[in-house]
Amino acid sequence: MKKRLFILISFTIFNFGNAQNCIDLDLSKVYDFDVMLRSKDNKDLGKAEIIIVIHDKTKQKKVQTINIESEFILKSKSFKECQNNKKYFANEYLKSNENDFGDLIVADLNFDGKEDIAIKREEGGNGGPLYNFYIQSKNQKFILDTYLSNEMTYFPDYIDIENKTLHIHVRVNSATEEGITYYYDEKNKTWSVIKK
Repeated sequence: MKKRLFILISFTIFNFGNAQNCIDLDLSKVYDFDVMLRSKDNKDLGKAEIIIVIHDKTKQKKVQTINIESEFILKSKSFKECQNNKKYFANEYLKSNENDFGDLIVADLNFDGKEDIAIKREEGGNGGPLYNFYIQSKNQKFILDTYLSNEMTYFPDYIDIENKTLHIHVRVNSATEEGITYYYDEKNKTWSVIKK
């Protein structure tokens, strides 16, 4: 109980100004997350800063803060409540409403057995929200995976641990849909498209 109270107090310090905030103590077995969306626009038209503060549950200390500047986030619903934070496991087809798999997502994206995270960076268009993907390093830091964040951009609807692939299925426009499979080469630590 004292541990949770300490975490809640330390997280509350970060909640200031015109912000939406949620504290998620249940998303991960290893980490607690303070998730905040702070408006950067006096007219509240879209510019925002997404701030994720990550704490180690066991060591009871802050591990990292991730900041994302967003031009196109829909602040009325995104990051407002922790119930839109999700955890996904491999080898199951994921269902979502309009490809929105969550605001903050915990999943093993590079098949190494460690929790990685995806953070919604914008609501997106026809295909759904766009995400930044962070892979957990050996020293517990979450490093931006630029390939997944810039090339894949959407959260996968299938994570295949045996074949080391991520599959996305998105609507390109009102009449066209597209499925793409990304393969992770564990030896070279690189991604490539193997099926489109």
